[in-house]
Amino acid sequence: MDLPPGLLLLPPLLPPEEAARLLATLVAETPWEAHTFTIFGRTVPMPRRIQLYGPHGYRYSGLLHPARPLTPTLEALRSRVELATGLAFNSVLLNLYRDGQDSMGWHQDDDYPHGGQPAVASLSLGATRRFRLRPRGGGPGLSLDLDSGSLLVLSGEALTGWQHAVPRTARPVGPRLNLTWRHMTGA
Repeated sequence: MDLPPGLLLLPPLLPPEEAARLLATLVAETPWEAHTFTIFGRTVPMPRRIQLYGPHGYRYSGLLHPARPLTPTLEALRSRVELATGLAFNSVLLNLYRDGQDSMGWHQDDDYPHGGQPAVASLSLGATRRFRLRPRGGGPGLSLDLDSGSLLVLSGEALTGWQHAVPRTARPVGPRLNLTWRHMTGA
């Protein structure tokens, strides 16, 4: 499959057994946030759990995430992600999809202060979920099934010219944890 410029699917970062152990550890040790948001005048729960770690706070979709130091587990994982991608990261946004009903709508990861390095490395742990992409100006999109341990890098045109989503699925699936690594600055 031909991927758009700026999208790179790397070989799996973690073997299945290690990915499963890491998923269990991170789900247990993370103080998950549950939020609500208002759409068309109706307040609804966010269809996933989230947490941000890094030296700078982050505001998106009306939510403010304060700075929070990386845990030892995340520090060790960050080193592996940096080695695999050749990029430096100091922050990670964790999204926990508890089952197939949890999701993420269409969005772009280009709205944070990045100090000149707008790349995002996305590490998936747990259940395989469909990752959808569509060009901002219209046209054909594409889908990738991201397995546990997979590492996807988005940069350049993949961040500015494309949107992505993790849709709901009716098929029974277990939990999935997505870690989006970024380099953030305080601006």
